[in-house]
Amino acid sequence: MLRRVIVIGSTIISYVSILLKYDHNYSCFISKHGRSVTVSLIIGTGIIGLTSAYYLAKSGHKVICIEKREDVALETSYKNGSLICPSLLTPWANSKVPKKYLKSIFSFSSNTTSTKIWPSNYVSMRFYRWMYEYLKNCTTEAQAKSAKNLLALSMYSRQCLDDILSETSISFSRCSIGSLQLAEDSTILEEIIEESKLNENIQILSTSDEVIKHEPILAAVKDRLHGGVFSSSDTNGNIYEFCCELKKILIEKYGVQFLFNQEIKSFIVDNTTESLFGEHKSHISGVKTNSNQVIDKIDNIILTNGNYIMPLMEKLKMFIPVYPVKGYVVEIATPPNIPFPSMNLVDDGNKLYISALKPNDKQGIVRVSGLAEFAGWKDIGVLSEPDRAQYLYEQTIKWLPHLEPYEKTFHSCSRPVSADDVPLIGQCGNFNNLFLNCGHGSKGWTLAFGSAALLDNIINGKPTAKVVPALDPDEYSPNRF
Repeated sequence: MLRRVIVIGSTIISYVSILLKYDHNYSCFISKHGRSVTVSLIIGTGIIGLTSAYYLAKSGHKVICIEKREDVALETSYKNGSLICPSLLTPWANSKVPKKYLKSIFSFSSNTTSTKIWPSNYVSMRFYRWMYEYLKNCTTEAQAKSAKNLLALSMYSRQCLDDILSETSISFSRCSIGSLQLAEDSTILEEIIEESKLNENIQILSTSDEVIKHEPILAAVKDRLHGGVFSSSDTNGNIYEFCCELKKILIEKYGVQFLFNQEIKSFIVDNTTESLFGEHKSHISGVKTNSNQVIDKIDNIILTNGNYIMPLMEKLKMFIPVYPVKGYVVEIATPPNIPFPSMNLVDDGNKLYISALKPNDKQGIVRVSGLAEFAGWKDIGVLSEPDRAQYLYEQTIKWLPHLEPYEKTFHSCSRPVSADDVPLIGQCGNFNNLFLNCGHGSKGWTLAFGSAALLDNIINGKPTAKVVPALDPDEYSPNRF
């Protein structure tokens, strides 16, 4: 890591590529071995914050995590759809979206639409600024670029997850052996195949018999099936269980410090300093929380607070195009010994994503997620429209009618969606130690591990992992907007 070392008057003696016990711009902790330790402060402790903490702690950083809630993973990472799906590549910013939004705005029908925009957004400048950037990315060319970047990061992330599981004993109710996208007619099948063409780990199923051979539980609805696409690279799991177990590892093995019930009130920004290349960069030396606690002498600050990244960055007079988009989750609790889907089931036409978690001795759980609702920040975590969750449930029963007798509960989950649906990872703006890892939208569970590993490489100057398809860190830079 490059450090500025010693200044006498205005004369810089030297720049070296070693860590020193002290320097002017970075106040470092000193380890018991006498070596300097980089202090990294992470804001937010959902799956993105926790995996970021894991990779940085493994690299030798002293990590401090600040969380506005009373524990980790109590918002977007609490109850999501459970799918880890590199195969679902279509960005939310795509050429079909503008027509859907216009239909949502001007529709007076009582029928449930996949996308809904609350009227309160129409008086929100944040919404208009985000939507402006978003619509710029709803072109065929931009969609293709985003899909390529999502595929590269998702395949890397899948590899990183396997590495983490080989290094730890984390258990998180993983059960699925892949994902099966369902098509009810030839047009839908062609669309699925077209959207999956970048993914080499797929198998096209051209008949209903082929679909049922892969997933026998669908035999009861054979007449609905025209075909499908299967991907073996996908899996699933309980994100909250994973986060809780990772938190325990971070504390016990890596000494990560957690500060709960704390929000960032302000940033402590030093005067601009001249970098090695003559650029002027600001430096964040600390933060002040809502309880007036000051946390200073930090080397890096990493913002992973998902839905709240836009209002937080406004404190630094910066606009980050990440907007909360609410979805709904249905959880069906069953006896543990009934038939479950062995793979994730995707009905993209109805925006329906079904995933069965590994049953325990007492019960089984089937999670269903879907829909998109622009509601802003007011109702994050609030089940504002149960009828939309009921719609998801009814569509699920049409595919899996044997689940109808069992108890269901409804939840909501807001996803932090970037303006091109590709996450923002890396150094941000004119600050030499401010980094973002945010904007993962509905793909956070899929992309979390690769995003955190990529961030660790960027912060520590490590070479980018050589994977196929290739990763280009610049494609995820927060400064691309």
